[in-house]
Amino acid sequence: MRKKLFTSTLVIAMLISTMIGLTSTFAQPYSGGQLHFSPDPVALLGAPIGYEEWIQVTIDNIDPDGPGIGGIQVKVQTSDTSIVKFVGCRLPAGHFMDPDGSAEAEGNLWKVTPPKVSPDGSTAEVAITFYDMTLAIDHGDAPIYDSGVIMEVKIRVEATPPKYGSVSATFSFVDGDTVIGDTAGVALERDISDTGEYTNTWVAPSTLPHLEVSPTSVELLNEGEEFDLNIVIKNVDPAWELVGFNFKLNYNETLLEIVSVSNGTFLENWAGPPNGGMFYLGPVYGPNYIIAGAFILPDENGTYYGPFPEGEGVVYTIRFRGILQGTYPTTYSCALDLDDSWVDFGDKDGVGIPKDPSVDGWYSMRAKVLGRAIDVFTQYPDPYGGQGVNKTSDMFWPQEEVILTANVTYNEWPVQNKDVTFEVKAPDGTTMTVLVNRTDENGQATVSFRMNWPCDNPEDLFGEWTVIASVDIAGEVVRDFLWFKYDYLVRIWKVTTDKTSYAHCETITVTVEIGSQSQMPRNVLIVVTLHDELNYPVITGTVYFDVTVAQAEYCSYNNYTGTVRIHVDKSVVAGTAKLHVAALTDWPFNGGYALCDEYKPTPEIGILAEWAA
Repeated sequence: MRKKLFTSTLVIAMLISTMIGLTSTFAQPYSGGQLHFSPDPVALLGAPIGYEEWIQVTIDNIDPDGPGIGGIQVKVQTSDTSIVKFVGCRLPAGHFMDPDGSAEAEGNLWKVTPPKVSPDGSTAEVAITFYDMTLAIDHGDAPIYDSGVIMEVKIRVEATPPKYGSVSATFSFVDGDTVIGDTAGVALERDISDTGEYTNTWVAPSTLPHLEVSPTSVELLNEGEEFDLNIVIKNVDPAWELVGFNFKLNYNETLLEIVSVSNGTFLENWAGPPNGGMFYLGPVYGPNYIIAGAFILPDENGTYYGPFPEGEGVVYTIRFRGILQGTYPTTYSCALDLDDSWVDFGDKDGVGIPKDPSVDGWYSMRAKVLGRAIDVFTQYPDPYGGQGVNKTSDMFWPQEEVILTANVTYNEWPVQNKDVTFEVKAPDGTTMTVLVNRTDENGQATVSFRMNWPCDNPEDLFGEWTVIASVDIAGEVVRDFLWFKYDYLVRIWKVTTDKTSYAHCETITVTVEIGSQSQMPRNVLIVVTLHDELNYPVITGTVYFDVTVAQAEYCSYNNYTGTVRIHVDKSVVAGTAKLHVAALTDWPFNGGYALCDEYKPTPEIGILAEWAA
């Protein structure tokens, strides 16, 4: 259809003059609607400098009995560009002046002032009408009575909020440059009193600091032995601006005495110039407790400088000596208790920082076994081998050799040349082996066997195994029990990818979840290889990650997660590819071997016959 451009010189002249911002001297008593910002308020929480999002400028409440709208000119401003500025402006699909897109399609939408932002980001504006108003009216594009979005404006955060505070600004309409006109180019009465509120409020970090003792469990063997107890701070977020702490540790001074106290180094990493160094509080000793603390000093003007402490580290080390040992079955033990009513963290302004509960520890000294005694344990070092009466050992995995040693004593003195019996029971109660050996000059008898791995259903043997060692000492039989778990050293629980299909030159992110019952630290190598539909390994080779499994509670798994990335080379054929995931002790070249079967079922992904966008 041929356009009737500029058919009414008078009408167009009036529209143009209106759109370029002439004062609305000819405003009629007809409503040109109400203008708003949406959302209102724009309430951001901890948004960083550079964060951007779109807001809308909307119009509603247009008088249905009035002449309707044939053109708009809108200009908005921000009250403070040092807090928030405009960086973009656009007409969204379905905008107020052309909700169905027909005027744009016909070439009749006149963007007198296309959406634009001022160089300093203080204002954003747009002005729109129709080239041919008669055509717009004939096609139902004008006059407009419905509500809608006039334009969208992108805002950018220019200031972060202060700690525990907020920054704010307002968005408003520029009166002389915001005009609503009818189809004859006459400016209409409009309401632009609405302002948009903007706030960016500080948000406390999601993680809270806490203290914990390390190790959390200590067992001494003999009176007079010593151990170091570290006081560790964890989960420190720099946004807290932490500069100091104090704590109180409760213990039983009948069982333990403090040998020495030394300062940790965690805070020292942030205490150097221009800050003023470190100050240590105490220690203060009381009955069954010790109090200590430390804080970073500011400069001579009382000012602190970032960066502030982050992560975790040792803040104090306390050396204890065990001073009381019981006689079996009496075992002396006590809590190593961080008293949370005394654990405090402070920021650079002297404001307390919220905290998570402390992690306490437990101390015990193994009881002396007097009279007739036998103790059976595995080859693992104390305490992992089950040393002590009726203890548990760390786990074993398929075909591993188990070395059992029984220590036979009378009043803690070795009993030589005694025949010790070792009975080994599987989880179902089957006696798998019975072995006998004679004690040596140290009162120790040692035997060994290898963990079964039969031809059929070998995993049926997994579970808790029991060892009973017995010996006759001067006509009286004494026994000791030992338990351990039989399992794969590592189990691969789950393998996932970030997508189900990939184009060539994309990167596949593979996440592998594993678990282990290992208590001792052991290194595991997780390897991942991609084979394409024709069974070609990807030309970039196998990818991998290392993990150290350790510190599992007896009869439970510690779980670990790792990720690898695989580049989809152009040589990978399109189709269904497979991911082969395995757990090894080390590369076979270095003498390593598989710890379990490949993850099954083998994960599959799609390789697309296209390039990455």
